[in-house]
Amino acid sequence: MKYTLDEHKAKKIVSGRELLESVGITGKIKPETVQQLSESAKGKGNRKLIVQMEAIHVGRTANYTFYTEDGLKEGLDSWTHPYNKPVLTHHNSHAGEPVGRILRAEYTESTISGRKGLIFTCEITDPTAVEKVLDGRYSTVSIGATTDKVTCNICGTDRTKEWCEHWRGEEYEGQTCHYIVGTTFGREVSYVNVPADENAGNFSVSIDDGNDGDTAESALQIFQIAEGLMQNIQLPEVNLYESATDDIRQLVDGLMNFKEGSNENMDEDPENTNQTPVQESVLQTQLNEANERVTKLEKSLSEAQATLSNLVIEKTKVDSQLVESQGEVERLTTENADLIEQAHKALAEKVVDMKLSLRKSDVVGVTPEEAVAEHVKRTTESLNDAVKDLQAEMQNTSAQRGTVQSPGAAGEDNNPNSPQQQEGSKTNMTVAEATNMFKGMFGSKRNR
Repeated sequence: MKYTLDEHKAKKIVSGRELLESVGITGKIKPETVQQLSESAKGKGNRKLIVQMEAIHVGRTANYTFYTEDGLKEGLDSWTHPYNKPVLTHHNSHAGEPVGRILRAEYTESTISGRKGLIFTCEITDPTAVEKVLDGRYSTVSIGATTDKVTCNICGTDRTKEWCEHWRGEEYEGQTCHYIVGTTFGREVSYVNVPADENAGNFSVSIDDGNDGDTAESALQIFQIAEGLMQNIQLPEVNLYESATDDIRQLVDGLMNFKEGSNENMDEDPENTNQTPVQESVLQTQLNEANERVTKLEKSLSEAQATLSNLVIEKTKVDSQLVESQGEVERLTTENADLIEQAHKALAEKVVDMKLSLRKSDVVGVTPEEAVAEHVKRTTESLNDAVKDLQAEMQNTSAQRGTVQSPGAAGEDNNPNSPQQQEGSKTNMTVAEATNMFKGMFGSKRNR
């Protein structure tokens, strides 16, 4: 069938949103588009993909993390500075290798899903990843990021600085707990099977095969327009259909007529009579398979959430026991330090007492308290050495000295009733002194 210019002019001009509704598109890339993109790329080397994706949106995700508009805007530059953050798979930032890089990050008030959030333009260069993006296996994404603040919506505690007893997903007096993220500093974006943000995923894919021609770009425009996808997400009012070339409009009109099941086309081409039912059957089969996969994934997600809840409970118990253990360790450490200090002071007092008994110069003329305070400054090893030296000195002194009873007639006080005589006072003298004294006493008697 030949498509004339008059027929084209007679057609109604529709906006991107009207076109989206007319063909029943939900904002995801259709399987037929993926197939045509894949076919157009076969046999072309060094190809890469330019993928646009809705990466994260303002609001609460399935893992009870709440992203704010200010937080996403303030961390926007971090996705491409100081370097372009990687595109990974399953958040494997350690052992995995990037399949591409984020070329541009934008915050937008309007997306295909109708929610505020971040739009990433990414370059996918890994050959395996290119195939999986084109056949639809890599379609949903999840961001990996850090933040400067995490606020509990129940009590307002900043959990980066303090601990609170509220857990994400748990209800407290009828209110579900979630954590409000501060500035979102980008680290990576990953293709995942089940994203926490259900609207996060690819919405536009183009193939760059290294050629200078505009065939791929034209094909991309066709599919974007036919599926209601905006090239500039921030300007949804732009009518791409109206600004397209006549050739592209013809192709778009053909796609729309096919979607509507034009009887005129079917009558003029009898061979295509069964084409629509066959394709509908294939699509229905694919839809049923997709629903089964979704059911299995939902079941797996429920089991994972139950397991996570149990782990959270166990972690709470372990954390409580750890806090108690740390308190006991601190108490015992304090007590041990006190005992060590007391033992050290007792050792210093012992050294001072021994020095006082030996009339050492460093303790004579000062108070015992001052002498002890000065000796406490010494190390335990030094004090132990001093005790050993003083004990040895005291033993030597005892060996060299003797104890002699003072004679009644000797000395200046001969009164037997004096206190000195009544108490039988003793005078310590050396052996030599005692010998000389006895010689003097007995010598005097012999000379009489």
